[in-house]
Amino acid sequence: MNAKPCRLELNNSGAWKLLGKFDAGREDTTDAIMNASAELAQALNDPASGRTAHTSLRISTDDPLPITLMRWEPKRPIWVDAETREPA
Repeated sequence: MNAKPCRLELNNSGAWKLLGKFDAGREDTTDAIMNASAELAQALNDPASGRTAHTSLRISTDDPLPITLMRWEPKRPIWVDAETREPA
């Protein structure tokens, strides 16, 4: 199995914040991270909370010049490929 170092990041105020690093080469770990982080973002964006949050997520390579691989946005609350915008 090849290691694929990646970063999970959150944006809720104009700047991306690192939530954690993981190995995307481990499919079970990647699935768990994507599911849990999407659930968190949905809760943060819940209009019933009375806040107008605009929390977005992204997964990018863990490199000096990272490449965004996937995105999650409240306007389309599913993980999508960053380049094609197709569901992940």
